[in-house]
Amino acid sequence: MFRGVYNSAAAMLVQQHAVDVAANNLANAGTSGFRKSIVSFKAFPDAGVARQENDGSSRGHREGIGNIPLSVVVSESSPVMSPGEIRETGNLLECSITGEGFFQVSDGTNTWFTRSGLFTLDNEGQIVTHAGLVLMGDGGPIPVGDAAVVSINEKGVVISDGEEVGRVPLFSFEAPSRLRQVGSSLLAGTVASGAPVRIDPDLVSLVPGSVEGSNVNVVEEMVRMLAASRAYEAVSKSFEAGSEAGRKMIETFGK
Repeated sequence: MFRGVYNSAAAMLVQQHAVDVAANNLANAGTSGFRKSIVSFKAFPDAGVARQENDGSSRGHREGIGNIPLSVVVSESSPVMSPGEIRETGNLLECSITGEGFFQVSDGTNTWFTRSGLFTLDNEGQIVTHAGLVLMGDGGPIPVGDAAVVSINEKGVVISDGEEVGRVPLFSFEAPSRLRQVGSSLLAGTVASGAPVRIDPDLVSLVPGSVEGSNVNVVEEMVRMLAASRAYEAVSKSFEAGSEAGRKMIETFGK
């Protein structure tokens, strides 16, 4: 009886997490470069059940009667690396990536990776994201000074007032789906994802004057959220029934 209560509680936590992930995906449906997440579940190994009988001996008689499944828990949430829709903006500093690869951005201390090419210039003449993170070039930030016209071409070359001042490198990972999300469009490397590898500059392919949208399918996420919500409601009723049965049993036999 109490095992049923515990299993119901575990299932409620699983479905709540699924709702949270779907809600976060929907909240970022319009975020440039956002990668939706999916939830993976795992079950504990089955446990053997045995019947213990008193047969007059010191140890008694023990007989196996089968296995029972234990709780299901959340294994992980991982980003899906399918591409988002490319939208033209006409901004010469904005660009999107075709194929694999990530931009590298930094706050001066930490380094992250992103597919969002929404860039602008800050007061120090550096190319930054709208959140103020600096776009990293081959040797660090790419200074453009007080240039009147700055652009990034299809090979990642930064051109300031007609002169090449740097290049935007792209990075790949052995297992990009194992990257960890740390923000709406930011990803961090992990041991499972492998170390970032610089993509050959000759293989870099950007679309200047455009940005990549999120890869969230709104209808799909709404269906996932609805399914998880209904599953949560169903399991919560089982939890309440088990709790009530346990309460009555304690009241009846607990004295």
